[in-house]
Amino acid sequence: MHYRHWATMGLMLLLANGKSAFAQHQNQSIPPDTAVRTGKLPNGFTYYIRRNEEPQKRALFYLVNKVGSILEDEDQLGLAHFMEHMNFNGTTHFKKNDLIDYLQKAGVRFGADLNAYTSFDETVYQLPIPTDNPAMVGKGLNIMRDWAQEAILDPGDVDKERGVILEEKRLKEGVGARMQQQTLPVMLNHSRYAFREPIGTDSILKNFPVAAIHRFYKDWYRPNLQALIVVGDVNVDAVEKQIRKQFADLKNPASERPRPEYKIELTGQNQFRSITDPEITATELEMLIKHEGSTIKTTTDYKNAIQKALFNQMLSRRLGELSQQPNLPFLGVKAGVGDLFGGLDQFSYSVTAKPGKLPEAFATTWQLIEQVKRDGFTQAELDRAKLSYATAMESAKKEKSKTPSSSYVSEYQQLFLQGAATPGFDWEYDFVKATLPGITLNDIKEVATHYITATNRDIFLSAPEKEKANLPDSAAVDAWFSKMATMAIQPYSDVATGNVLLKNIPAGGKVVSRSTVAALDMQQLTLSNGVKVWLKPTSYTNDQIQFMSFAPGGINKYPNEEFPTAANTVGIIGGSGLGDYSPVQLSRMLNGKAVSVGAYIGGRSQGVTGGCRSEDLETALQLIYMRYTAPRKDTVLFENAIARSREAVRNKYDDPDNVFRDTVTTVLGGYNYRTSPVTLERLDSISLDKALAIYKDRFADASQANFVFVGNFNTDSIQPLLERYLGALPALNLNEKAVTLHSEVPKGKLVKVVEKGKGNKATVLLVYNGDCAYSAEESLQLQALTEVLQYRLLESLREKAGEVYTPSAQGSMVKEPDPRFAINVSFGCAPEHVEHLVGLVGEDIANLQKHGATSDELVKFKAGYRKQVELQVKSNEFWLQYIAGKLERNEELQPVPDVEKRLKQVTSKSLRSAAGRYLSGENVIRFVSLPEKNNQ
Repeated sequence: MHYRHWATMGLMLLLANGKSAFAQHQNQSIPPDTAVRTGKLPNGFTYYIRRNEEPQKRALFYLVNKVGSILEDEDQLGLAHFMEHMNFNGTTHFKKNDLIDYLQKAGVRFGADLNAYTSFDETVYQLPIPTDNPAMVGKGLNIMRDWAQEAILDPGDVDKERGVILEEKRLKEGVGARMQQQTLPVMLNHSRYAFREPIGTDSILKNFPVAAIHRFYKDWYRPNLQALIVVGDVNVDAVEKQIRKQFADLKNPASERPRPEYKIELTGQNQFRSITDPEITATELEMLIKHEGSTIKTTTDYKNAIQKALFNQMLSRRLGELSQQPNLPFLGVKAGVGDLFGGLDQFSYSVTAKPGKLPEAFATTWQLIEQVKRDGFTQAELDRAKLSYATAMESAKKEKSKTPSSSYVSEYQQLFLQGAATPGFDWEYDFVKATLPGITLNDIKEVATHYITATNRDIFLSAPEKEKANLPDSAAVDAWFSKMATMAIQPYSDVATGNVLLKNIPAGGKVVSRSTVAALDMQQLTLSNGVKVWLKPTSYTNDQIQFMSFAPGGINKYPNEEFPTAANTVGIIGGSGLGDYSPVQLSRMLNGKAVSVGAYIGGRSQGVTGGCRSEDLETALQLIYMRYTAPRKDTVLFENAIARSREAVRNKYDDPDNVFRDTVTTVLGGYNYRTSPVTLERLDSISLDKALAIYKDRFADASQANFVFVGNFNTDSIQPLLERYLGALPALNLNEKAVTLHSEVPKGKLVKVVEKGKGNKATVLLVYNGDCAYSAEESLQLQALTEVLQYRLLESLREKAGEVYTPSAQGSMVKEPDPRFAINVSFGCAPEHVEHLVGLVGEDIANLQKHGATSDELVKFKAGYRKQVELQVKSNEFWLQYIAGKLERNEELQPVPDVEKRLKQVTSKSLRSAAGRYLSGENVIRFVSLPEKNNQ
């Protein structure tokens, strides 16, 4: 249902008073959406079809199976997920790799577009299909039909895939996996779920007989456990006719195994587990209270879901306020009601303590939870939450015609898997309109009373190994809860906030010149203070405006001794509120508005970014004006931020991933002071007053600023607002110049090895880099070369060697501050396979340098590039970045280059030449992360 997405963001509705049919009839079944065509074939196969033109000429095909790891027999652990892989390894009508090869030539990218997942309870295959070619719709249905019941399961292919899946499993190794091994069985009450993790076990993945996966496939891949979802720019009647024709002959097994509905039974008991590990970097207490879950099928269910969303929103705001108090004993805290799985819901709470401060961290944060349970919330808090809810619903109503197909797919997936209602947006809008005003403080307090209980409670305490002797035991933690339940707690005091954001409206300026950029159908205004405004109206959304500004300057202007402060200035000052208002006060004042404005200071420029609805444009412009003219400093927030940063740095290198990441960053930054890791000494040098001075300095002069606005607006009607607020920005006419700081990546062939951590895995990163002659044409050649290399690495490292799960090749080319390129090749693997795999990468590169790309590889790249560009150019984000990028690089504003003309320049010969330039190996750095030797 739509509510799922909004509730997650802590948003939603309040609309009108007055009664309706909803208010008169409680606990009715929610009606189905008539816009979706639903059917079930005699064999039990279900289908859902909906026409939707967002995006145009595209459709999403999903095959949903009520089949997951929970159904595996003891000799099949991991085979539900293995079966998902095997459906890409050959079916009756698509032999091994033919499927991926065919789709790539149609512009569908493997991994990014074409994908699948397996969980405890379902396996889902997703396939985006371009529908501008009618034959592709039929082909998409053919693929779905084969995935449903036509996998070949060739023994040789099964054996090859073992290595790939073992490598996928290896990627999960580390401190997180070690912690999960201890917490998951407890969390799942030692139910069947605790012993059916989808990835499986090494012993079975390595040794299972092919007959075991055949048995799993025959038992469970059957039509009465399957559904096909088709949403997009399609002819519904034609698709339904084809589905009924193609899927009617799917067979259920003659001796059908019942499909059990497994659940996690509640025991009424509390559980405790303490975990220490040398790679854990902070002490955290996590608690979850488990409850029977529910699926939204009735109006009462829906009302309960709204109440939980409001509760979560108000609790989150309270915790946010607490986090802005001085001298905090904790680094972070989270709490709220949500889904678990296995038929359960949960109230979850976690607090990360400062060293030695766990009792105080718990007391400070749980006191707030106890306060909410006892006293609930205030009417002002509930009113704000309802208004925020309403704003999101109103925005969604305006964008109804732009709802992406993916939103509908997720709804129908839940309908099939859980029986969740899908009434459609209009019903939901009307229901909330009638229901939200009647939700009371008692309703919200009942949420807390129901979920925050003292039974079915699991507590997990995790900490660095060195803290083991200092951790409390179960009895001590229970005593903490008992003490908190009986202590006196002061009721929450809700401080009133004003409702006038900008007390003195500026006089503003005037447009002194106007021109048209015909090539991009946009206008350029110059204001009397020198500010330039670039306006491009679009209709990609119904009610969205996005904007950004830039002006020369940035933090490069400050010497190294001021760099730590300059680099953190936006975080320090930008996060401290505006004018007379703290972040809490500012958030309250903006409640009910869909607007966001943030400042940034880059290396060579500074400005603002943000977005809003049309009706909130004046508020957005006021916020822009205040970002320039009314920065605010907050000593408490500054000290809290520095304290959090200090603790993050203190144990940072207990995590091997941080060691590797910082090694890469330091080397690629040429060991430059400004790109090297944060240290305690640097943190100590940061000054709040200096940060405010730097912020004011960077935003003191807007005379060189360029503002770009893209979205749904009328250029003439918004001009007075632009004159009033942007025209009032300060103009000192300093004629600043950006400062370019050059950094040198080490030249030659280098190897950097990091040995850290307990996990038996290696990470390899090969960085081919150097100077280049930047141009749009060369950038495209680099992009094509990188993608062709990606195709080859998937074939050689994954399909043939079976020693890698997801090899990656990524390329980039920049014009400023210096024209440079980089191609990064990365993969995870077994430590003993590093040299072999690096050698295979070298062979693929040598082949590209000698022979260039094949005709098939060129077809795949060009098809994917066309589809990507076609979708990208239909978004406000693309045009905002495109226009601002052109302006900042002083490039002529021209239409997006003709795709076909550009692609003609990409040939086998051009890529052979590009491979010689960009993959020569003259400058290549090999980074390798390995486990510590004493752990091997």
